[in-house]
Amino acid sequence: LSLNASYLSNLFCRCEGISITEFIQKEKTNLAQNLLMYSNYSYSEIAAYLGYSSQSHLGTQFKKAVGMTLRKYREVYGVRD
Repeated sequence: LSLNASYLSNLFCRCEGISITEFIQKEKTNLAQNLLMYSNYSYSEIAAYLGYSSQSHLGTQFKKAVGMTLRKYREVYGVRD
């Protein structure tokens, strides 16, 4: 884009009302929710797919955003065979 990273970040924040980091975290959480509901991937596979350093890092961020653990979310919302 040939834009300064700081300028782009400020522009994004002004237009969207949240930082790029917050936006990315929300999108990762949404993807994790979909994977937990509709796939049989393990928690560590989901973490690796979404670029988290570990399953525990994903779990911490997920619980902060959604209010429940990965396991509990899958138990409550996961599609059953």
